[in-house]
Amino acid sequence: MAYSTKNILYHIIGWIIYILVIGLGADEIDEDFVYKNIATIIPLIIVFYANTEFIFPRYLARAKYLPMVLWILIVCTLTVLIREEISSWLGLKTYYDSITFWNQFRYNILFVGIAFGYWFAVKNYQQEKYSQQLEKDVSEARLTILKNQINPHFLYNTLSLLYAKTLPLSAEVAALVGKLSDMMRYSLEEAEENGVVPLEKEVAHLRNFVDINQLRFDNKLNILFEVVGNIENHRIAPLLLITFVENAFKHGKMNDPAHPLKIQLKVREIEIDFMVENLKATGLKDPSSGIGLANVQSRLQLLYPNNHSLFIADGEYTYTIHLKIWKVA
Repeated sequence: MAYSTKNILYHIIGWIIYILVIGLGADEIDEDFVYKNIATIIPLIIVFYANTEFIFPRYLARAKYLPMVLWILIVCTLTVLIREEISSWLGLKTYYDSITFWNQFRYNILFVGIAFGYWFAVKNYQQEKYSQQLEKDVSEARLTILKNQINPHFLYNTLSLLYAKTLPLSAEVAALVGKLSDMMRYSLEEAEENGVVPLEKEVAHLRNFVDINQLRFDNKLNILFEVVGNIENHRIAPLLLITFVENAFKHGKMNDPAHPLKIQLKVREIEIDFMVENLKATGLKDPSSGIGLANVQSRLQLLYPNNHSLFIADGEYTYTIHLKIWKVA
């Protein structure tokens, strides 16, 4: 989690309140009491932030429960040992010898529960903010479409008419128009209630885009499009992957059989793994590609804030993007 100055201040106040609450139950607040609290609070701070910043985002958010439990046990055990070292250093060994290892461990587990409650609440709050921002962006996008002079539904209907007219004359041209019509229809389709579409529709959209470009260049482009796994039971935000493929066609070099454009989609039970790799074409770089990638990165942050990773490698000769999305419905 990213912390602003205000958030850091809130956390400091929270720990101060915790210390004051403990102080209310003390018979006497003396030097010994202060040392005992130092020996107690430092390990608890470690337990709290180790879970909220590392264990829960890395393992719980990705449904990796066994590694999560192992890490929790390791952290809780180590912090008991840290508490004993601090108490020994502060001369509190006699006090902590009276508290069993198991009691200290259970107290750490209690703080794991508190850390989970905090992490879950913050995650839900952030998701709600992202959803509100997304709704705002969608509304603005729809307003932009309404301002356009050409009605997109009119364009789609025109393409359907062109397909019917060209089919008797040229099957190849009709296929091109048909694929373009399918792409337009998919772009205009309403997503499901939770803002996603079947993954197979997204893949079909990518294939149509690739096929249209192959027809443009008389099927001379070297492209390797691979789908591994069952895509039928997965869903994804619409038009999320196309930007990466468009970027590869815009800036890629596909006339070398030894270095084809690689589009690879691997689907696992709770993960989508998407990779695009292309040989870089020479010439001036189009700045609009950076805008497109920035937009898709913003969408990923809005839609999958804790459930994705995006790796971009801009090498001397090749350009690679590698996107992973976890817990895909």
